[in-house]
Amino acid sequence: MDCSSPQSKAIIICGAVVGVIIFISAMVGTSLRKLDTDEVGLAYNIHQKTLATTVQREGLHAGAPGYKFIIFKSVFQSIAFPDLRCLNKDGIEIELDVQLQYRARPKNLREIILLFKDNENYLDILKNIGESAINDGCSSFNTTQFQSQRASFQDLVRKTLTRRFGSLWADVEDLQVQNIKRPESYEKVVRNKEAAKENIKIAENQRPREMVEARTNREEARTQAQITIQRAESSARVILSQARAEANSIRAAYQAETQAFLKLKQDALNSTAGLLSYLGVRVISENNNTINVAIDAPAKTKYTYV
Repeated sequence: MDCSSPQSKAIIICGAVVGVIIFISAMVGTSLRKLDTDEVGLAYNIHQKTLATTVQREGLHAGAPGYKFIIFKSVFQSIAFPDLRCLNKDGIEIELDVQLQYRARPKNLREIILLFKDNENYLDILKNIGESAINDGCSSFNTTQFQSQRASFQDLVRKTLTRRFGSLWADVEDLQVQNIKRPESYEKVVRNKEAAKENIKIAENQRPREMVEARTNREEARTQAQITIQRAESSARVILSQARAEANSIRAAYQAETQAFLKLKQDALNSTAGLLSYLGVRVISENNNTINVAIDAPAKTKYTYV
């Protein structure tokens, strides 16, 4: 084909135009980069190995062909420390969950990139610093304080993290401490101790009631004893009175009989022997059973003088 012909020239011109368009499109495509609404970044020329000084925010940005953005988040992000184990002031291992919200300072993005290269390395360093701060906080509280002063522990860790993150151009927005757990063996000891305290408390609460009950029982026993003694004394007095009355009755009967016998002796028998003879006859006559007595015959009731 004759290149000098008008048709050939037109084809060459069209091809050149298309090539220029393609080249321009390729250059534009490799020169434009987009940042989302929650991102900030610094342009980095991968060919010249140079880092820009101006922090770019959301939108479409043009730069040297083949450049890229080293991107960081412009909003606060979370770092979680699940099931973190640390030693407290008593040397007891504590397990807890910690979560914090941080953000790299956009105005210091160049310093961060020069020191840590990218967001991934930066995040690894922050995690290590965060875990160290939590361990330091743990060592400042004993086991009891972890339960009674949780807010103080959380505040101490937050202040420590704020200070240490600040030295690396990061801000800490908030921090949460949850699910503080002690070893099961220690929990068992604590439960037993609490149960013992509760038993002591119950015993102390019951003590006044039991003391009152004991005093009441003692008073009832003392009253019952007094009643028993009074009854015994009353029964004794009755028995003694009955015995005295019976004794007096018997004594009176004997005295009366004695007086009767004395009068009989004086008036009729005139002698002791006669009285004894009378008594012997009376005893024998009043007895219904057979009596064998080996004594002399009783004296006669009537004496005849010769």
